Amino acid sequence: MNNKNLIIIGSENNVINIVEIKVNNKGNIKVDKKFQILKSSSIMLHSCIISNNILYILDSFNSVMIRCNLYTNSYCECCTGKDPRHLCKYLDNIYITNFESDSVSIVDADSCTQTGIIKVCMKPHDIISNNDNKIYVSCYEENCILEYDITNYNKKYYYINGKPMHLIIDENRLYVLSYLVNENMQSEINIINLETGVTDKTFFIEEITNNFIIDKDNNRLMVLSIEKGRLYIIDINTGEIIKQIHLKGYLEDVSVDNKYIYIANSNKSSVTLIDKITYEKINTIYFDFQPLYIKIV
Repeated sequence: MNNKNLIIIGSENNVINIVEIKVNNKGNIKVDKKFQILKSSSIMLHSCIISNNILYILDSFNSVMIRCNLYTNSYCECCTGKDPRHLCKYLDNIYITNFESDSVSIVDADSCTQTGIIKVCMKPHDIISNNDNKIYVSCYEENCILEYDITNYNKKYYYINGKPMHLIIDENRLYVLSYLVNENMQSEINIINLETGVTDKTFFIEEITNNFIIDKDNNRLMVLSIEKGRLYIIDINTGEIIKQIHLKGYLEDVSVDNKYIYIANSNKSSVTLIDKITYEKINTIYFDFQPLYIKIV
């Protein structure tokens, strides 16, 4: 198998660090190149996406999107609404949720220029596109998911019990990770059928979680916990938690390919590789900054 290329994005003080690493078939890791963006003030990175070797990074503290060209190691910035949280790309535009502005910014992906604003819901957090003229926004304060058609501006709402945070879309299914604010604070994962509008399945985890992805090869959900620093492996068909991997620290992001699970740990300034079949820890690489996001390219 050829080397896997990963982009690790993180921060330390007022510096954004971007590191490209290579992982071979044995789990050996080599740092290929580094790039830094020096900022004149404090920063608070919240999320990023990558498309055609262009990174789009959100700085919630300064309410800007940073567009970074990994070919040329150059970047530019664009103002957003207040407290941008998440973003997605559809065709030539970037759509950004503004948590404190109750809106979504539309930014031209190439020119890095804001071209429009969509008023959506109270406290929009995550956003995702289904590549069919629709975007989905998690409305934290209103306990719902907004479906917005960008061609005819029609809106549709999917209501859930919890406060929705993160979204995954897979064909006609929308996965929603939300918080249940009660005495114990639970996490809830709903799988919504977008054709029928019905919630087909609901899973619960007895603690607060902060991120999740799908491993399509094995039909698994991988969910990161905040409090105890562990990875939950969940069977999508049954909802059974089939494995818990204890890593400790603060787990920020998780990615998966055909061989490994990659987990960013900001508390330990590390990224850990885990075999996705045996769930054994294969390797760990340490950085001189806090890694926040992992992108497989």
